[in-house]
Amino acid sequence: MISTIETALQGKDIHYNCIVNRPHQKVLKCGFNLENGRCDTFIDIRPEEQKVLIYDVLPVNIPENKRLRVAEFLTRANYNLQIGNFELDLNDGDLRYKSSFIYDEFLEASEETFLRHLFVSLFTLDRYLPGIMAVSYGGVSPTDAIGAIENRKDPSNN
Repeated sequence: MISTIETALQGKDIHYNCIVNRPHQKVLKCGFNLENGRCDTFIDIRPEEQKVLIYDVLPVNIPENKRLRVAEFLTRANYNLQIGNFELDLNDGDLRYKSSFIYDEFLEASEETFLRHLFVSLFTLDRYLPGIMAVSYGGVSPTDAIGAIENRKDPSNN
């Protein structure tokens, strides 16, 4: 799986660094400029556990006084997501989007499978990033921010 992922990244000309290289775990780091911001992506490959975790991490932490509002926004966002989820560390404000998949000798993941997970995670973070910023810095309510992204009306404004 490690060589499959490295080949996939190289094939898309995605530059990465190996930041952890242990017998049971390899972590690759790359950065992405998205339409609405940027993120650092960590690809955590665990061959012994036969799983791959993809973390897209924002380069800024959510301010302490906005974390509960952002947590509400993320809970609302997560409810509608089919693949992956947002995670917020309430202690330091670290925010990331996580996607993962498992594989085995019968279900060997391909470069395509990996790239689909990678790009879905990046797309999802980018889609919700304006709402995260609006709630964190613009005084927008979590309900209004989700409504704007998912084209839903605020149920409290019949």
